[in-house]
Amino acid sequence: MRLKTPSPLAHAAAMVLAAAVLALPACTDTTGGGAGPAAHLDILSGNAQTAPVLTELPQPVVVKVTDAQGHKVKNQVVNFVVTAGGGHVFAGTAITNDDGIAQERWTLGGVAGSPQTLEARAVDSATGEALVFGTFTATATPGAPAQASAYGGSAGTADTIVVGVAGSVVEDSFAVQVRDAQGNPVPGVQVAWAVTSGGGTVTSPVTTDAAGVARTQWVLGTAAGPTQTAQATVAGATVRFTAYPATALAKTAGDGVTAAAGSPVTVTVTATGTSGPVGDLPIHWTVASGGGSVTPAVGRTAKGPSISGTASATWTLGGTTGTQTLTASAGGLSVTFTVTVIGAGQRTLLAQLPAGGTAMDATSDRVMWIDGVTRVIRVRTISSGADATVKTDTVKSTSFVWTVNGRLYTGGALLWNSFGELFDWHAGIASYVAKTPSSQPPAVDGDWASYYFEGTGLVRRNLAAATATTIAGGTSLSDVGPDGTLVYPSGGSLVTVSPGGGTSSTPAAASGTIFQVFTDGTNAGYISVSPTANSGTAYLSRAGGDEGLIANNLSHGGRLYLMLAGGWAAYGTENSVYRRAPDGTNGQLNPSGSTAVLLALSPSGAVVYTMNGQYYKAAANGTTVGEGPVAQGEQVVWRGDRFILLSGGAVYDLGS
Repeated sequence: MRLKTPSPLAHAAAMVLAAAVLALPACTDTTGGGAGPAAHLDILSGNAQTAPVLTELPQPVVVKVTDAQGHKVKNQVVNFVVTAGGGHVFAGTAITNDDGIAQERWTLGGVAGSPQTLEARAVDSATGEALVFGTFTATATPGAPAQASAYGGSAGTADTIVVGVAGSVVEDSFAVQVRDAQGNPVPGVQVAWAVTSGGGTVTSPVTTDAAGVARTQWVLGTAAGPTQTAQATVAGATVRFTAYPATALAKTAGDGVTAAAGSPVTVTVTATGTSGPVGDLPIHWTVASGGGSVTPAVGRTAKGPSISGTASATWTLGGTTGTQTLTASAGGLSVTFTVTVIGAGQRTLLAQLPAGGTAMDATSDRVMWIDGVTRVIRVRTISSGADATVKTDTVKSTSFVWTVNGRLYTGGALLWNSFGELFDWHAGIASYVAKTPSSQPPAVDGDWASYYFEGTGLVRRNLAAATATTIAGGTSLSDVGPDGTLVYPSGGSLVTVSPGGGTSSTPAAASGTIFQVFTDGTNAGYISVSPTANSGTAYLSRAGGDEGLIANNLSHGGRLYLMLAGGWAAYGTENSVYRRAPDGTNGQLNPSGSTAVLLALSPSGAVVYTMNGQYYKAAANGTTVGEGPVAQGEQVVWRGDRFILLSGGAVYDLGS
C-alpha cells in the first residue's frame, strides 16, 4: 500500500532521535544514484492479521521508505504508534536499512472485535515533522474460555433462578454466556448440561453462538416439589440453576363478564407452585374467538420482594356479539376467559362548547354552561349555536367563588349555589328567589321544583308558569315529580301532596332517619340511615307496608342509590345495579362478580350504569348496549325523552 498524503503531526521524541541518527547523509540506492528525502512509505507485509486479544501478531509489521523517484531511503526514522484498540508495540521507533525497510512487533489490545490500528510514520530529519504514514489494521479474537455465568432472563437478582411449568420446557431464559479472561464473549465453545434434581431432562452439549451464549432445553420433571435443579459446566466453571415449577394457572379477573363490542377488558391470571406464587413466568395471551386483540401477546407474572404470581393483559373485544374467548397459557398449563359481548350504542355529539366551558345541564335542543374563567353562565341553542346570558355573577357576594348548579326547564333555568341562594332565569331575566338550606338543594323534575324557603317553609314551584305554593307543615327535605307531585317526611310518615293540593300520609318502615325522599308521580320512596349501625336501606313507600329494596353498610365508601321514573325503580350500591318493574319484578343488571354503579333511569325503564370503565344502557326488554368509555367528571342524566352525557365541554346524546 502506498500513501502520499503528508501529515501535520509532530512528535518531540521522534525529533530528538531524528537529530541524533539522521545527521548522517542518506545512502545511495543500488543504481548508484543519491536518494532524495523520504516521499513515500509503503506497507510491505504484516497488514490485516488476526490473533487472540493481548497476544503478539505472528508476523512483524514491515514498511519501506522511498523518495519521490522511488529510490530507497536508508537511515530514515520510522515511528510506530497504536491509534486504536489499546494494544502496544515493542520498541516504537525503527531506522530503515539499506533497502529502506523498517519493521516492528505489534501486540493487540484486550477487546475482541473492536478496531485495532497502528500507524507507521516517517519523520523529517531536521524538523521531526511527520512526512508520510501508513496504517495497519488487525483483528483481535477472543481468548481462551475462562469464565461462565447465567445469561438472559435468569440473570436477575439471583442469577441462577429460572421459572417454568412442571413437565414443560423452560422458555429461553435458560442459558449461560462464556467469556475469556478479559470478558470477551467466546463463540464455538461446548457447554455440558446436566439435571441434578427433579427428574427432568436437558439437551447436552450445546455450542456457544457468536455472542458466547449457549442455550438449551430443560424439560422440568413432573414430580411434586418446590424446586428442581440443573447445571452447566464449561472452562472449569459450574453454573447452577434452580427452577421453581408452576403447577397451576388460575383466572383471577376478567372472566365471565359482560362488555360492549370493541371495549377493553382487563384479564388477570395467577401462577402457583407447591411453595406458593410463581413470579417471572412467561404467559402467552391468545384470542381464541371473536376477532379481538390482546396486549401484550406475551407477559410475565409479577416478581420482586413480594411475589404475587399475577399477570394481566388488556383484551380489546371484537365486533361480534355473543361469546368471545381468550386463552392464557404457560407451558402445559392454560385457562380460557369467556366474555359475553353486547352491541355498542352510538353516542352522538350534540354540542361542543368553547375551550374552558363546562356543561351544567342539557336537553336535546339546549345547553346551560358556565365559562370557567369569567364564571358567566349561558344557555346555548344547539341548532343555531346562539348563546343567551343567564348570569354574569353567580353569587351575591364578590368575596367568594361558589359552586353553582342548575337545571333547565321549559323557557328557563333554575340556579343555586353552595350557600343556598336560588335564582330563576325566566323570560330572559335572572331573579333571586330564596335562601334555602345549603345542605338541602332544590329538587327539580321537568317544569317543577320544590325547595325550603327559610322563614316561609316548603315551596312547590311551577317553573314554566313562574308560580309558587307554600306547603303547610312541609319540611326541608322533599322531592317533586314531573307532574308536580311532592313528597316529604313528617312524624315518621311519608307525606304526598298531589298536583291539585291533596295530601296523603303513609307510615314509614324506617327505624332510622329518613335521609332522602323520591317520587316520580306514581311511586314514592326513601332511603333511611341508622347512625348507630352506619347502615342504610332503600324503600318503596306502600300503604300496606313499605317494600325494602336493598340495604348496605355505609362504612368505608359504602353507598346506596334509588331512582324512580314512570313506575319503575332503579337501585343499587357502590358495586351493583338492580331494576324493579311496575309489576314488582326485580333483577340485577350487572353480572355477578362485576362492579357497576347506577347513573340514570328513564320513564320507560331503561337504565344507564357504568361497569369496567364503560357506560351501559339496559332497556326494559332486556337488551343492553355499550355506550363507550367513562371519563372522569362525567354525568349522565335523563332529560325529556333521552339520556344526555355531560362530559366537560362536550354534550352527547345517548338515545332513549
